Amino acid sequence: MPTQVQSYNATTGTNALTAEQAEFYQDAMLERLTPELVWTEYGEKKAIPKNKGASTSWRRLNNLAVSTTALTEGVTPDGVNLDIVKINATVKEYGNWTKTSEFLNLTGLDPIMTEAAELMGENAGQSINVITRDIVAAGTNVLYANGRTSRATITATDKITAIDIIKARRAMRRAKVKPLTLPGGGKGYVAIVHTDVIADLMQTDEWKKANVENNTQGFKDGVIGKLYGIWFIDADEGVVFPAAGAGGIDVYGTIFLGKGGYGLPDIGGSMKPDIIVHGAGSAGTADPLNQFNTIAWKCAFTVVRLQELAILRYESAASV
Repeated sequence: MPTQVQSYNATTGTNALTAEQAEFYQDAMLERLTPELVWTEYGEKKAIPKNKGASTSWRRLNNLAVSTTALTEGVTPDGVNLDIVKINATVKEYGNWTKTSEFLNLTGLDPIMTEAAELMGENAGQSINVITRDIVAAGTNVLYANGRTSRATITATDKITAIDIIKARRAMRRAKVKPLTLPGGGKGYVAIVHTDVIADLMQTDEWKKANVENNTQGFKDGVIGKLYGIWFIDADEGVVFPAAGAGGIDVYGTIFLGKGGYGLPDIGGSMKPDIIVHGAGSAGTADPLNQFNTIAWKCAFTVVRLQELAILRYESAASV
């Protein structure tokens, strides 16, 4: 009997699981959750205390013009005004759930509740990943491959090149974007790259020279290479714009990141998804024959772009 999958709805009733059972299902969920969160690794986390509302804000001071005029003795020069930008963010809830038959749980050959908990963990990770990716990738700071001027003009031959990576690095440096502090230690810019694009990059002579002949022991988990001071992250859920290029080809987005590009507000740890399991009969009169179990995940978070110059989207074609 197949499970019935629905969008998230609030559930009622008490959880009939023991504390030991609930802990087991939570562990099963997190085992599949952790590897999926590629896009949340490089945002600025900001905690919101519980019971303090769902909104927060960042304040950014824009750069001042350099001062190159010498002071005149005894004369106080005119001051300058601070340019303060306030960026607001409001946390939202996300989740999903499924229903299983208690009869299936009793007679089935597989541990359906455990497998459903693992599947929910994977679904939570992928959902958070995609939500973050889509917001981060929707910025206005864009570089097109091979000198193209728009997404629609990119052709099948306009693939990622070393010279374009140099241009992306130059754009970040000119904008005075600071490097990220990487989760595993060290600093540098990061590029999150679609798997199809990284396959082309790995075939270039520049990549082979930097990552095959040189020492790669310093690479961290998730990093598949380094070029010109930029760490490259292979993302199977990378950015792609289907049929958006010339002749209807797919266009891919490589996201170059520096410090302070985007933020992730979190109310009391609620960004970490909870798994919610209700055993048969816990719904009371809504389940009078104790026939159904439900397994769900829920979290509360949001994503906000903080500094467009620290998020550069490079658009290119790719071999498929």
